[in-house]
Amino acid sequence: MLVIGVLAFAGIYYQDQHVDAGASMIDQQTQAAEQAVKKTPNNIGARLELAAAYQLENRMDDALKQYDEVLKADGNHRAALLGRGSVLTAKGDLKGADAAYRKIVGSAGKGEFAGQDTQLAEAYYALGQIALKQGRAKEAVTRVEAAVKIDPGDADAWYLLGTANLKAGAPERAAEAFRTALKFVPTGWCEPYAQLTQVYKQLGDKPQAEYAGAMVDFCQKRPADAKLRLQALTSGPVAVDSMLALGMIAEKASDREGAIRWYQKVIGKDSKNFNARTGLSRLSAETTG
Repeated sequence: MLVIGVLAFAGIYYQDQHVDAGASMIDQQTQAAEQAVKKTPNNIGARLELAAAYQLENRMDDALKQYDEVLKADGNHRAALLGRGSVLTAKGDLKGADAAYRKIVGSAGKGEFAGQDTQLAEAYYALGQIALKQGRAKEAVTRVEAAVKIDPGDADAWYLLGTANLKAGAPERAAEAFRTALKFVPTGWCEPYAQLTQVYKQLGDKPQAEYAGAMVDFCQKRPADAKLRLQALTSGPVAVDSMLALGMIAEKASDREGAIRWYQKVIGKDSKNFNARTGLSRLSAETTG
C-alpha cells in the first residue's frame, strides 16, 4: 500500500535467494527501475517504484531522494508521504516522519471518503506508533482509535491501541483492545496474550489472567501445560474461551474428534460463537474433501 510496486519487488525475494550467478533479481529490478526513471524522469510511478526498490535494498537515503522528487511535483502525494514517513522512521527521524504523516491527515482527515481511506488509516497508525515511542500515550490512543475506526479489521492496530491504553493508565480499555486483536488472530500470536496476563493480574481478575497465561503456553508450544490450565477453567467465568482454546489445541494436534467435541460444547453455551462455528465448518470440509 505504501508505494506502487512494493508487492512486485517483495514477490521476487524468494527467487532472489536461489539465484547463484549474475546480478540478483532485486538488483536487476532496481537497475530496470533506474533506467525507467532516466528515460522518463517526470514519471511519478517510475520514481515510486525505484524508491520501493531502494527500500528493499536498505538504501534509505536513495529511497528518500526519490520520494522527495515526487513530492516536488506533488506536495500532497500520499504514497510518497507514506514512503517518506517509513524511511524516516527507519532512519530514526521520528520528527520528520511525524510531519509526513500529519500532512496526510491534514489533507485527507476530513475528506468525503475519509471513513474508507486505508492510506489515511495507515497514517493514523504510524502517528500512533510515533506518539507512543515519544511517551505521548494519550495522543497515541487518539491516533490509533482513528485508525481502527477506518479499518476495524486491523489486528495490529488493535494491539497497538491496547498497548497505548495500557501506557495511558486505562487497563480495562487495554484489555478490550487486546481481546479484539485476538478475534482476528486467535492463535500463534503470543504478545497480546502476554499483555492480557499482566493486565488481568493488575485488574485482579484471576480467571482471565489464568486463561491468558494458558494461551501463552499454547503459543509458546507447551500444549500439555496449556491443556491442564484450560481444563480447570471450563466451568468458570471463562468457560467458553477455555473450551474454544481446547478445541484449537486439539485441532492443531490433528485430533479431529477432540476438536469437534470442544467446539460443540462452545456452541452449546454460545450458539453464535464465530470461531467455534468456523472450526466445525473447517473440520467438516476436511472430511467431505
